[in-house]
Amino acid sequence: MSNAIVVYRSHSGVTRRYGEAIAAHLVARGVDARVVSVGECDMSTLAGADYLLLGCWTSGMFVVLQHPDEPWLAFVRDMPALAGGASPRTALFTTYKLRTGTQFPRMRAALAGKALPPALELKSRDGRLSPADERALDEFIA
Repeated sequence: MSNAIVVYRSHSGVTRRYGEAIAAHLVARGVDARVVSVGECDMSTLAGADYLLLGCWTSGMFVVLQHPDEPWLAFVRDMPALAGGASPRTALFTTYKLRTGTQFPRMRAALAGKALPPALELKSRDGRLSPADERALDEFIA
């Protein structure tokens, strides 16, 4: 059985709920998925994952200067380099109010050299998985 770690940073709980919904979908598809916040994640478990999904709420002004917040960035800085042999397949996810703007480019830049380039990027306003999200996750684990 393959396994996934869904690591999130949430401000108001919406990103946590989105991470939980992602994990529940993966479990329904036969993947052993675990959800953990950036503050509670054991870094040693990351290298053993088949899938690594990293999420953060969209910080910044509502329409410009979007970015991951400092605790998420600190987590990624402290992450061991996973880009190599049996690296986990990586995805990013975010929640937002009006738009994601530069959120994903900044998340990708922070992650560069730490993990494989993300094969999937998901976003949600309300923390719920859409049917399109479910199809994208199915393709991600196929």
